[in-house]
Amino acid sequence: MKKNALLFVMLLAAVWGRAELTPQRVLDELFWTHHSLLKLTRKEEFSNEKKAEFMQQVEALRKQVEQNPGSLQAAYDELQQLKAEIKALKTTDFFPTISATRPVSKTDSEKLLKADWLFQANSQVTPERIEQEIGWARQLATRIEKMNGAGKTAKARAAALAAIAKLEREIPQTSGKDKLEELYFDVRRAKRKILFSNPTVDFDRILLIDSPHPETVHSNHESGHRNGSQQFNSGSKLQVISGLNPNAAVQNLLPDDLDTYLWRPDLSYDADKIIFSKKDHFDPSFKLFEVNVDGTGLKQLTNSDYDDLDPIYLPDGKILFSTTRAHSYVRCLPTSPAFVLARADADGKNIRIISRNNEPDYLPAMMPDGSVIYTRWEYTERPLWRIQGLWTMNPDGTNPQIYWGNRSFTPDMLIEARAIPGTGNVMFVGQGHHRVFSGSLGVINLSEGREHPDGIYKITADVGWPETGDPKPPHPTYSPNYHASGNYGAYKTPYPIGENDFLVSIRSGKVDSGGNRVSVFNPFSLYLMDMDGNRELIYRGNHNILYAMPLKPRTVPPMRADTVDWPNKGEPAKDGVLYSADVYEGIDEDLPRGTAKYLRIIEMDSKTYTSMVKSFRHSGPAVSIIQEDGVKRILGTVPVEEDGSVHFKVPSGKALHFQLLDEDYRCLQIMRSFTGVMPGETRGCLGCHEQNNRTPVAFKASSKALRRAPSEITPPPWGPVSISYERFAQPVLDKYCGSCHQGDKNPKARKVLDLTLRGGVPELGVPEELWPFKEPYLTLVGPTWYRGQKEVKDGKHRAQHPPVKTDAPGAGIAGALQVEADNGMFNVQLLKPRTMLSYTSPLINMVREGTHKDIKIEGEDLRRLMAWVDANCVYRGDEEIRMIPDPVGSEFERFAVKPTIKTAPVIDRLQPVTDPMD
Repeated sequence: MKKNALLFVMLLAAVWGRAELTPQRVLDELFWTHHSLLKLTRKEEFSNEKKAEFMQQVEALRKQVEQNPGSLQAAYDELQQLKAEIKALKTTDFFPTISATRPVSKTDSEKLLKADWLFQANSQVTPERIEQEIGWARQLATRIEKMNGAGKTAKARAAALAAIAKLEREIPQTSGKDKLEELYFDVRRAKRKILFSNPTVDFDRILLIDSPHPETVHSNHESGHRNGSQQFNSGSKLQVISGLNPNAAVQNLLPDDLDTYLWRPDLSYDADKIIFSKKDHFDPSFKLFEVNVDGTGLKQLTNSDYDDLDPIYLPDGKILFSTTRAHSYVRCLPTSPAFVLARADADGKNIRIISRNNEPDYLPAMMPDGSVIYTRWEYTERPLWRIQGLWTMNPDGTNPQIYWGNRSFTPDMLIEARAIPGTGNVMFVGQGHHRVFSGSLGVINLSEGREHPDGIYKITADVGWPETGDPKPPHPTYSPNYHASGNYGAYKTPYPIGENDFLVSIRSGKVDSGGNRVSVFNPFSLYLMDMDGNRELIYRGNHNILYAMPLKPRTVPPMRADTVDWPNKGEPAKDGVLYSADVYEGIDEDLPRGTAKYLRIIEMDSKTYTSMVKSFRHSGPAVSIIQEDGVKRILGTVPVEEDGSVHFKVPSGKALHFQLLDEDYRCLQIMRSFTGVMPGETRGCLGCHEQNNRTPVAFKASSKALRRAPSEITPPPWGPVSISYERFAQPVLDKYCGSCHQGDKNPKARKVLDLTLRGGVPELGVPEELWPFKEPYLTLVGPTWYRGQKEVKDGKHRAQHPPVKTDAPGAGIAGALQVEADNGMFNVQLLKPRTMLSYTSPLINMVREGTHKDIKIEGEDLRRLMAWVDANCVYRGDEEIRMIPDPVGSEFERFAVKPTIKTAPVIDRLQPVTDPMD
């Protein structure tokens, strides 16, 4: 066997040898090997004979493990030999090997630069284009000369400008393609010297990753592309390049034989260490590691079946990262665990989840003021697609605040945000919900607003926001001098180094007005770029060059005090306190003061259950037919004082949202977002208004509620159970309406509107007796986005039922908020008070007032019916979900974290966790 294959066996044995050898572990590794073979044969790596031989060996080993557990070690050893043979025979980069250095000659470096310069000129160099470049070069020099520290490079810049002046005089005498190109190249060489004379370019070493990234449908999804259990890639390299040219010396910081997949690294503030996440090819999850900048001292920090990604260093030496340890699944993508934010000690111990989100949090970064900025996906009573805005919080998880875009449908997703030095602004990538490797660059200026169309600028004006496209009118361009050069179709991982300059990964390829590619894209390469559109190639790797940052010490942001009363292991977490000086703030024109009597507190459970398939619509299993909803439970109410103030205790670590109620418990206003507190935290809300640029004072010492102790939540009569149709609405209908609209007593009334519980909509993988959406639920909620559509998967109907006619008796009388119907993906704004749910519900108003046959519902029965409507007419609650059997099947065996429904865990996010390192 070849030497490198033997090394590969030894390396994998070392990696897998850290954990106990179990039958399931070997079966999992057999699955990965089988999948790798399928992928290789799809690329015609092997002949059909070789394919059959390898497949037979994998199948024989699987049977051996299942039938004879005593032969486990022998089967494991044989499997390692088999994988080594696969590696030895491969011919493509599925198991790529890249040398420790990547020498590129000076001549080849020059060729790469020339090719890129030609590309920027659209391969058509004209005298006019050369004059354009000269003009841009002079503008660039003028800008740089005004910067602090520019004097140190003034001589080099002056020489470059002199060379440009001489070249400019040659333009009239130059003709012919070759001579024009040579003149153009000379101008670009001089312009490149000017750009790199920038005093912000005070480094010559860069940390980056060189990584192949797939772009299948699933791998292009904003959360799906990050799940370790669903990514089968390898060949990533953690590298340091020395030199700012394509012939830069390259150092691989990890062993060359390591078949691994990497995401974003971070550099310690003293530039001594690097923290990063990686997943070895046969490992089902991403784990955190740390290494010295010279490649020594590789150390593993986390070790679980859950994914840990996006680590960053905190100013106090601790770390913060994204993780799936909350065991939560994306509501509209049941195959995808949801990442939330967590923090840990510097050595990876004492991991605690600090996010209340039930959807994903992405790519945290430190801000100059010591807060953490990150991307938060949420859709509380809103459509699932477009709300992926920027948020900030303290490093201990307290005080989460919207930064920009919680009610903005474009850009689709703001991500990879970093502060722009010296400006107070933030640079970000606007990418697509399903197009994570497409993106355009933007800037947020909070002094001008927090929601579209205010406070947002486009840097790369020539590339539209993916999926949503640019609004009309489009967002303004950040620099009035911006110019496009070449068909660069996608931008990723920008790293600002000054007010106008940044490192960024760019790739070529044509896109349409929506930022969607219409031609083949090349891999991402690293550029130095400025806000005016000037760009120079720094490095082109074997694959995609991403997450570049200067390898130099950084200013340490101030460390905000840790104010959380952390529970010890096994202890319950303490409550927190929320208050608002005035719940009428921002809505007093539409809601007379004194109308609101109660504030209702609703908890949305973490979706720790999954069918691992879209069993109905995008859900799995389904909670509502209206939207991809979550399990809701009403914790209770607290009083609203006469002056509009509230002050109350809430459980910590939970996703909470609020509703204003009148004296009869009717819903006046909903939040359409969520919040929460950490243990012992006290924080204020700004009122039930749309969060624009104004920042009202949340604390007023004179507020009545704040002059007393915080209110305890008054629970509802039915206690802490979750809301569902069959437990909350149907029994009330049976009791008050059944005598006419059920049974045979009044067939005429029943024919008009049958309120008998019956039927059910087929749901993939769910027993028929547990099918959801039984009538009359479908009629009561009315037409929804998916009504009448027929979806077929594996020959089975996932969602097939006749549409409800809008003029049918009883159609839509529940008054549900149809957040995704009628092009509802843009339905993201705050609603006016008294325009939704129980306040306007025809059903509630009819039974409150007794306008139909003098049938009047009161007391707890009415409150239960209104609670169901105000929970936006969910069908299932936790009790119904846990009646559904856990998913079974061989297709789930490969997951280290197995999908469950009936036995889904309840996770205490605030408990400290330290991984065993074996």
